[in-house]
Amino acid sequence: MLDDGRVVWLGGEVPDTPGYDLCGVFVGSEGTMGIVTKVVVKLTPSRESVRTLLAVFDQMDDATETVVAITGAGIIPAALEIMDRTTIEAIERGAPVGLPQNAEAVLIVEIEGLKEHTERALEIARSICQRNHAREVKLAANEAERQLIWKGRKGAFGAMGALAPNYYVQDGVVPRSRLPEMMRRIALISKQYNLRIANVFHAGDGNLHPNILFDMRSPGELERVIEAGAATLRACVELGGSITGEHGVGLEKKAYIGLLFN
Repeated sequence: MLDDGRVVWLGGEVPDTPGYDLCGVFVGSEGTMGIVTKVVVKLTPSRESVRTLLAVFDQMDDATETVVAITGAGIIPAALEIMDRTTIEAIERGAPVGLPQNAEAVLIVEIEGLKEHTERALEIARSICQRNHAREVKLAANEAERQLIWKGRKGAFGAMGALAPNYYVQDGVVPRSRLPEMMRRIALISKQYNLRIANVFHAGDGNLHPNILFDMRSPGELERVIEAGAATLRACVELGGSITGEHGVGLEKKAYIGLLFN
């Protein structure tokens, strides 16, 4: 529905409808062009095979370079997720799943599709992890092990309360090739503002979620947190990214639109 109340249908019965992709523009506008009131979707078959790897790294650079190499090899995983040492500490203190607390980062690689494809892509991904100095590469042997890996990832944000009474989650994005540099920038921001930052993010999309840990009761700490968050977004833009990867721009980020547009 448009802002004047008119109801329009966009898209078509095939993915590549001739002409402008007005459906994509409308959805991508995140409500600024109108409101979606009805959606028609196509059902897709359930995946034939799903395999999940957990790779353990002693250096964050090695984990992020692995993401770059996997996507560069033409593999499109269903998921490529990274959790850093601080996030692992939060999970193992709040809702333990057996992640190695002495690791600098863990990478979850999940591949789905036809069995032949997943097995081939799995071996390529495993070899790339090993080539990039993974200390351990563990394949989930069954659905229970796979769910345990994802339990840690999905519970990461809730587990932050084990480390601090408050956290501020950011949502920047950079090109995947700039992930190693971006993570180094976040480490510098953490030191500069004397704040712990726990990173858990959709590495396959370059979509970052730095969680800035703090205590709102400490005078001046919230102000430092906001400054650190702004520094993170500036770094994303400087490295060719954006101030949001998936959460959108609302009241919180309206002040930072000038980083992207004049």
